[in-house]
Order: sequence, then structure tokens, then C-alpha cells
Amino acid sequence: MGYLFYDLESTGLSPCFDIPLQAAFVQTDADHHIKRELTLRCRLPAHIVPSPEALLVTGVTPAMLDDQPLSHLEMMGQIARILADCKPAMLIGYNTIRYDDEVIRQSFFQTLLPPYAGAMTGHGRADVLTMLRAVIMLEPDAVVVPRSPEGKPVLKLGEVCRANGISLSEDAAHDALADVLATRDLFRLLLDRAPATMATMVANATKRGPSGLMADDDPVILGGVSRLVPVAPFIGSPTNPNARTVIDLSEDPDGLLDLQAPELLALIRTGRSPIRQIKTNAQPILFGWDQAVHALVEPLPLSVYRARARACWDHPTFTRQLALALEERYADLDPSPWVDEQLYSGGFVSNADAAACERWHQQPWALRANFAAQHIQDPRLRSLAIRQVFLTAPETLSPDAWRRGQDWMRHRLTTSDEVPWLTIPKALARCEALAATVEPSARPALDEIRDWLVKRREALGPDEPVGAETLLATTPA
Repeated sequence: MGYLFYDLESTGLSPCFDIPLQAAFVQTDADHHIKRELTLRCRLPAHIVPSPEALLVTGVTPAMLDDQPLSHLEMMGQIARILADCKPAMLIGYNTIRYDDEVIRQSFFQTLLPPYAGAMTGHGRADVLTMLRAVIMLEPDAVVVPRSPEGKPVLKLGEVCRANGISLSEDAAHDALADVLATRDLFRLLLDRAPATMATMVANATKRGPSGLMADDDPVILGGVSRLVPVAPFIGSPTNPNARTVIDLSEDPDGLLDLQAPELLALIRTGRSPIRQIKTNAQPILFGWDQAVHALVEPLPLSVYRARARACWDHPTFTRQLALALEERYADLDPSPWVDEQLYSGGFVSNADAAACERWHQQPWALRANFAAQHIQDPRLRSLAIRQVFLTAPETLSPDAWRRGQDWMRHRLTTSDEVPWLTIPKALARCEALAATVEPSARPALDEIRDWLVKRREALGPDEPVGAETLLATTPA
């Protein structure tokens, strides 16, 4: 089995409304020998306003946003081909499962590529940050953990690497390729210093690993950010086939057992519930009893935890009431009105639409708008297809569709409505706030970003009231 290490540098922290500007990949064989390295950069799409903070951190200048050979659409197409070509391989990065994987998934969706291609590399997904947390909890002497002045652990990639003799300078720490190479070296170091813990965590990078640990329903040990707890594997999630519900056995669950579904649901939604879900496809920190019991804080005898688990299983109504509660967990969440946030609310892309999207990518731009209207059934994908035509080849749209696109763009970039994406006015306000706090050496870069944002706003012309993202629901005339 080989590995595909990767990292992204993006326009901000919202996977739905920000996009990757840089992506780096390092493919290795099973012995970690590098087979190939690749760095991609793309131009900024016209409808995206990058976070000034992100530009300052990554050192990306406004000129660099326009001076790249690839569009965002083209870069995502290349990333999709890289993932397909590397199979089978484990996709691995640093803080990627919680962030970078989601950024790729959302960008694939918005560029009409298979959203879940990153989960289909053949050997699962792994996150070195997650593995580092597991090693710190089970084998704290295996690595040096840098600390803040207040004594709290600092797990930023650069600081962890430097504390453990891996070269990653502060200046290079936000370059995607430098981060990827450092992530590979940290992964190798963890494998060498904590082989038993890492063997389990590598196994947990596929669904078979955690599913196997929970197969016999005996208590197991679950890790969070910094603490391990004993849990009882319980019922599968009724809303996610890749999740299983577990009960925290640190406290006696007797007070849960007679609760009805609405009461259990209210407890779950507090975020402080002993009822948790383990996503088997997201590399949970999960261990068998014998491997991790030494790391529990003041553990009770295993027999006590087994008795608590058995009480949950044997109760005449608890299983049913919990299942009912979990079924309603997301029932009252209203779907987003913005297509960018509708990947999970509109169902999986059908095979027919996936095939139509593949054909859409093969069409000349002059034909793509009408092709989408005629062959793509999913309204989300039709809207995104029209968006891509407007962003890439607006001259191929009808005059009416082009005008709607202009209205959408102006609203997208300048609206004063409460919207979940970054607009030019919001970004300018951030620049003003940053001006009072940044180091003097960063002021010229900040001034350049602010001037560029002002020019973008002026280029849009006078404000005209627009009700919403009117382009998104339209098809070409």
C-alpha cells in the first residue's frame, strides 16, 4: 500500500464558500520513498472574496491571485485525476479529515466533479493530527509536545515538527508542499516511536478498523481531543450508515435508561451528552480495552463497565427510544437557500447526473449551458453548471442570462444582507480591524490587499438592488 500526502492553502476557513488556491501532493510507496511531487495553483474565481487574514498568513498577494495558469475549475479537475491515478493509496494529511477533505469535497461538488472522489482511493483516509493526539494520550513519552506560555499543548504542524527535529521553518509553514513533506516526516517519526498505537490508528483509517473493534459490543476506549473514555458500542446511526452510537461509561448510565425520545434528543443536542457517534470512515481514536486501559484516568474494573453496558442493552425501551431520538436529530434543520451549502441536504448525486456532469466537462463552452439545461436533472448541479459558464465563458450565455449573472455577481460581492460568505464590505472591515493589530512589517501587504478590494468594488459599478442569487435558479434562454 502506498500513501498520497497532501495539503491545501485556501481563501478562508469556510469549506462551502472558500476555495483552495494551492494544492500540493507527494505520492510515496509503502516504504515512504517519494514517487512524485506536484504543486498546483489556481486563479481566484471572480465570485470569491478571500480572507485578508488568509492572504497575510500564506503570503499570497493580490497579483498572485490573478497570475496563475489554472482556473479553479481546471485545478479541481487535475486534483480529481490525481486521486484516481494514485489508487490504491491512503490519502493522508495534517488536520485534513476535519478541514481539507471537506474543502475538496465541496469544491468538487461546485465544479461538477464526483464529490466523494477523495474517499475512493482504495485504502481510506488518515490524519496525522488525529494520530498525534492518539500517541500523546497513549504514549506521551514518544513525542515532544510544544507548550504555550500558559502550559497548554500547541499542535500546530510547524511547532510540533521543530520540537521533534523535523525541519519546517516558520516562513515555509504555510507553503503547501513544505507542509506535505513535513507531514510525511512526522508520520514516519510517529510510526517509529509509537508503532503499536500507530498500527491501530492506521487500521482505523478504513471503516474495517473501528468496525472490527466494535464487533462484539464489548467496552472499548474512545479518544477525543485530549482525553480517553470507556464507551459501550450500541446501535448504528439511523441517519448515517458510516456511524455507530456509543454510550460513555465513565458515569453510570442508569439515569438515561427511562428517558423518552424527546428527552434523549434534547440531551444529545446539548453537546454534553454521554451518547456519542463514532464515524467509522473518519479515523476515530478508538482502541481495544487492553491496549488503552492504562491511559484512562482512574479506571474502574472492566466488569463494572460491562455491567453498565449490559444495563443499556437489556433495558426494555432504551434502544427503541434512542433510535427514535437519533432519527429526529436533524429533522428540524432547514436546508440552506444557497446552493453552495446544499451538498448534504439535497441527496446523493444520481448515477445519471454523475454521467451527465462528466459529459458536461467534455463539451465546448458554447454548448455547456444548454447541455446542463437538457441533461442534468439535479437543480443544484444545473445551477452550478450555469455559474461555471458565467464565470468562464459569459459570452456564450443569452443576453438575459448574462444580465442575471451580472446581478448575481454584484449581489455576491457587495450585498449588505446577512449572508454566510465573505463580501467586499466585510473584507474591508476586516482590513480596518487588522490594521490596529498586525506587525508593522505586515502593513504594506495589508494596504495592498485593501487597495485591491477597493478596486474590485469600484469595477462593479454603481450598486443596484438585487433580491438574491437570481442566477442560481435560472437556465439559459
